[in-house]
Amino acid sequence: MNRRSASTLALILTMLLASVGLAQTASETSRETSREEVEQCVAEHDSARQLRLDEQWQGARAAMLSCAAERCPLAIAADCHAWLDELARQMPTLIVVLEGEQLGALHSALRVELDGTSIELTDPPIPIDLLPGAHRLRFELPGRQPVELSFALKKGEKNHIERVRFAAPRASQSPARPANRVATRPVPAATYWLAGGALVALAGSVGFLVSGLNQHADARAICAPTCDQSIRTSIQARLILADVAGGAGLVLGGLAVYTYLRRPVVYAEPPPSGLAVSGNGQGISLTWRGQF
Repeated sequence: MNRRSASTLALILTMLLASVGLAQTASETSRETSREEVEQCVAEHDSARQLRLDEQWQGARAAMLSCAAERCPLAIAADCHAWLDELARQMPTLIVVLEGEQLGALHSALRVELDGTSIELTDPPIPIDLLPGAHRLRFELPGRQPVELSFALKKGEKNHIERVRFAAPRASQSPARPANRVATRPVPAATYWLAGGALVALAGSVGFLVSGLNQHADARAICAPTCDQSIRTSIQARLILADVAGGAGLVLGGLAVYTYLRRPVVYAEPPPSGLAVSGNGQGISLTWRGQF
């Protein structure tokens, strides 16, 4: 064997040894990765089992989906698949039905929230998977009053139906102004009666006060400090009546002001306008009626 052949053979042997080393390293790395995946699958399997027993459905479903993957051992994946099937039978479903006319045309503008999360409704409706327990639906449609529905679902309850109907749009509450009429705010009769009662009560209060003060001055000049008890009682009664009448006058006056300020708007026919001719035994008069 010459020198060139020996060199070539040595190179081939070196490459074979390197390939064997790389294969052993890759095998060891693969075994290490497989061991970590198995440990993770076992942990997810235990977590799914415990959450399933505690009826924490949302976390249990996430753990079941993870341990049912192909990377997990067959026994673990089989358990997780069986639990997922059982959970699918226990999970309730909801169907939302929209009722009322013209909702089809407004479907694109409808905003629906389920437990605070926006969802899209389909036509025709399809079941929505939910967790057992209490839930809340909110519907918003432009021009309509929002609608809220609260309901509770039990384990295994399928195709629970919630129907929603929007109330008709509210008509404008502001009254339209009739044609050919003018807006006026006449003073109601109650205002006059209350104002008159207030004046009478205040006048009576002033009268009782003046009378009581005059009697008090006369008593001081004539018999003080040995005046008879009847005189003192009379003075006190007049002063008390003055206070009561004054209070009643203030209350009636306040009510009169309130009814005056809150008087409604009334639309009435405008007064006739133009030149009016009237006559009597003394002659003929011309009168212009109208508004400027």
